Amino acid sequence: MSMSEDVSEYHQMARNPVVNKIPRRGGGKRTPLSCLACRQHKLRCDRRVPCGTCIRYRREARCCENPAPSRRREATVAQALEHQAVEERPSSPTAETVLCHDRQGVEAHESMLHGADPGWVGRRASSVQNVHLSSDRAGQPATSQGLSSFVTLLGLRADLDETASPSLPQILAEANQAKRPSSWWSFVDGHRIKRAWRQQLSAALPSRPQCDLLVNYYLEHINWIFQTIHVPSFRRDYALFWDSGMDQADLIWLSLLFTVISVSALYVPLGIVEVVGCPRDCIRHLAHVWHLASQRALRAGDYEARPCLGQLQTFSVTQLYWYATNKIETLNSHLGQAVRNAQAIGLDRDTNASTCLQDEMRHRLWWDLVDSDTFQTICLDREPLIRLKDPGVPLPLNCDDHDMTATSIHPKPLDEPTVMSMNIYRAQVFRILNRHFCATHGDCLQSLESVHRLDAEIVELVAKLPWYFQLDEEGKPPRLPELLGEVLTWQNHILRTCVSTQRIRMYRPFLADRIDDAWENVAKAADDALVVYRTLRTDGATTSHQKFFAQAYQVFSVAVSVAALLLVEGSLPIPNVYRQIKDMAMDLKMLEEQGCPVPVATHGRQVLLQMLALFDSRWTDPKPPEDAQRLVPDISVILGGENRTRAYVDRLTSQAQPITPTTITSAAPQCLPADSEEDNRTETHAAGEPVEETRCTPEPLMDSFLGDMMESIDPELFLENIRPLGLLDWDMTGLVDGQGK
Repeated sequence: MSMSEDVSEYHQMARNPVVNKIPRRGGGKRTPLSCLACRQHKLRCDRRVPCGTCIRYRREARCCENPAPSRRREATVAQALEHQAVEERPSSPTAETVLCHDRQGVEAHESMLHGADPGWVGRRASSVQNVHLSSDRAGQPATSQGLSSFVTLLGLRADLDETASPSLPQILAEANQAKRPSSWWSFVDGHRIKRAWRQQLSAALPSRPQCDLLVNYYLEHINWIFQTIHVPSFRRDYALFWDSGMDQADLIWLSLLFTVISVSALYVPLGIVEVVGCPRDCIRHLAHVWHLASQRALRAGDYEARPCLGQLQTFSVTQLYWYATNKIETLNSHLGQAVRNAQAIGLDRDTNASTCLQDEMRHRLWWDLVDSDTFQTICLDREPLIRLKDPGVPLPLNCDDHDMTATSIHPKPLDEPTVMSMNIYRAQVFRILNRHFCATHGDCLQSLESVHRLDAEIVELVAKLPWYFQLDEEGKPPRLPELLGEVLTWQNHILRTCVSTQRIRMYRPFLADRIDDAWENVAKAADDALVVYRTLRTDGATTSHQKFFAQAYQVFSVAVSVAALLLVEGSLPIPNVYRQIKDMAMDLKMLEEQGCPVPVATHGRQVLLQMLALFDSRWTDPKPPEDAQRLVPDISVILGGENRTRAYVDRLTSQAQPITPTTITSAAPQCLPADSEEDNRTETHAAGEPVEETRCTPEPLMDSFLGDMMESIDPELFLENIRPLGLLDWDMTGLVDGQGK
């Protein structure tokens, strides 16, 4: 059936005075199609009891008193239409192929021009459309309005079939028969497009209590990593958004909200989401739906033509989603766009010190881009997108969010810890790296002398870190008051692993012949990369494992860097290094056990176990060179690019004979795996004297995290007097009001 015939059929039914007459009540009034509250406020109603709009605006009681009329009468009309359609043709097209001059038809055209299927059907599907949705495929239930909203957002057909879409010649042929074909193209109006996007995106938001939970989870457990959202301002805008309605919502800000709840949905405990009425099996899937909604909101807000700080905040937060899902190339693509837009609004030319909130947020976002770009430069062995100049953009100030207002800012001395402290010193590390890379066009890593100069600057910076980022003789960070202390301990881990993994990358090409002190520096860097995590894991630091979830990529990076050294070099002068790597792999498994199957943890754990298995096989039956080379795509983004990684792994695959225990020397006893009764290997000195075997029994990071939030935490990681996780320490106004209605 052609598109022209399909639309003609619709027009014929529209002109039929018998079949298409809408039932009327007494007095000749048209049967209402919405609940009373929605009619009075002139809002769209999905006709449920209570309807979604009334739930959103907390008018459930009024909606239940005066609900939308039953669909029973419409069903009678629908059956008549269906009968007529079946008689006229043997095969009815689906509802999405019906084009008309009403608003639904216009929305279909809007979708076609914005990347979605031309059969875009929103929640306003007419009864005529519902007829075809329910009758075309015997035994297949009709697509519900709720599901239709999601598949619309995803750019899929509402009935999820693969029916061919109408071609442009078909549409133009039908337009040529219309009396006013120009009216067909009214959908290109910008205001109409944005209004349609607001309606569709708003339909994908969770309820207010659910959104409250996800937002508060992000601000408490994840925001500290980048600190590019000013929490007081965001909370104020968030409250205004819900109180004033969504019809005038800023689409760029809406993209930020979607990406915040998307990242939270990756990690939030499943037992907690059930408290606010979200099925535990849905929340991880919704994380991906909300991520897609965030990207759609950005495009709908025309961020490319009108760059702003809001879109850069969205990018900053979304990095965590891309890291968790192993989409590094996607991250780099969006990073390039973010850098260009930042330069378009002059972030790279802000050379004056901050005097207000706006200034400081510009500086924070710029240095977040510098950090991200420089990190990807050294990980992927590419040219930097940002080349820092003198005088440059001032570093972020050492102040908490409550120290900044729209007209003033009150920074603290650098020897006083704040949530921003780590970001300041991380920016200093990347500033050093960026200037060396840009000054030498990457040649700073080609000679050992250049690497020594770069390393000396980094080591000097670490030595001058303030007291709260220093370690004692046992390698433990200082104990700080709660809340801030919890964050700073994990930030200490980020800062030191960032420095250590880069030092390993720089010296790795010079390890084959143990040139000068390259091996000594690498061994020290590898130990430094593990020291804070070792403290977090075994020494009872006051941390919440919720902070650990969002740090999966960081943990994976450190484990891969050290495991690659152990695999290729055959030994490391670090006590129990094998055990520590295996423990990190097991810690990544904890995410999957707690219902957070993010690829960086699930796939990353498998990669680490493969690396350890290759190390084990070096003692007895070496694997073919291809087994090691297969790991390169998975670890190259950590070790400094595919070419550098293959060159390093080639050292392992080019060895003519297997390494035996007599070739392994170490400054400390090695911890070798002992997972079975038969695995009773021993180390042997070069002189042939046996050394007492060190057996490792893997122990999980914690026995389990309760599906119940009141369950205790494993004391191996946490103090006995650890404070509550505070997952419900948030404003429950939305939940209370929603239940009260």
